[in-house]
Amino acid sequence: MSPRSRIAAAAASPALATAPGAALAAAPAGTAAPPAPAPANGNGSWSVGPVNRSAALAARPNFALEAPPGETVRDAVRITNLTAAPITFRLYGADAYNTPRDAGFALRTAEEKAQDVGAWIALKSTTLKVPARTAKEVPFTVKVPAHATPGEHIGGIVALNTAVESVQESGGARVGIRRAVGARVYLRVSGPLTPGLRPDGLTVARTEPLVPFLRKGRGTIRYTVVNTGNQRITPTARVWATGLFGRRIEQWPDRRLPEILPGQRTEITLPWNGTPPIDAVTVRVELTDGDGIRARTQVGFTTVPWAVLIVLAGSIFLVWSVLPRLIRRWRERAGLGGTDETGVFL
Repeated sequence: MSPRSRIAAAAASPALATAPGAALAAAPAGTAAPPAPAPANGNGSWSVGPVNRSAALAARPNFALEAPPGETVRDAVRITNLTAAPITFRLYGADAYNTPRDAGFALRTAEEKAQDVGAWIALKSTTLKVPARTAKEVPFTVKVPAHATPGEHIGGIVALNTAVESVQESGGARVGIRRAVGARVYLRVSGPLTPGLRPDGLTVARTEPLVPFLRKGRGTIRYTVVNTGNQRITPTARVWATGLFGRRIEQWPDRRLPEILPGQRTEITLPWNGTPPIDAVTVRVELTDGDGIRARTQVGFTTVPWAVLIVLAGSIFLVWSVLPRLIRRWRERAGLGGTDETGVFL
């Protein structure tokens, strides 16, 4: 039976952790934590988050660190067991990424080798047993390499339950499911921030109806949003289509996309009900950001229904084949035939 881990709650919005009662106050290691709702980076059974050194609730919903290349940052993570039984965790640092389809925030699994900030995180303990309704703190360091590039490096600290909680059938094999919770780590390496965006791979797929002009065609617009800079960005996408002579034939509502991490990309899909049956169409995508970033791309295509093509082909056949014969017969009947007869007319 192969294990599969699920990292939960790492994609939750940090703003959720600021609600009153959303986080537990710091407690000394090994002491019982009072029963309270799990914070945003929790799954109801356990939670992972920064050690709160302040009397305010949820003073730090995530780890926000800053350091120059070559420096080491020290901090501590707090793991809280909210259940009535002890839990043994595997702790590790992980790189963050955007899920391809919906740009959700996600952390790599323990089996995926960290390449960025996840590899720079060193925890004092990588295995931790937390008694029931107890919180424990684990110190860790983030050693920034001397060659680290400026900008934001984003990852997380994950607490993976070592016990298999359920078993599922997948492709004829039994797969053990293990849950994990991660706390986000936002590390900014000193240096200039250079935000950048690029729309990429814009395509339009269309399906024409069997009876053109009587039924609407359908289409799907796909494009990819790429963060080409070194900081997080939350762009707004604007999509519209124009026809012959630049007239606007379709306008989609502006869409504010989720936060795209540096170097990450996400694919956007838009349905198009009512594609024009015959036209020269240009679809444009524009990405903008509050910092003044603007990027555009476009793709063009021509729509000609099959019925029009059949009529056009029939007309061409008529002009080049049938029409000359009709003209020749008319000339013969009118006595305008081109014969070379000579003689004497009496």
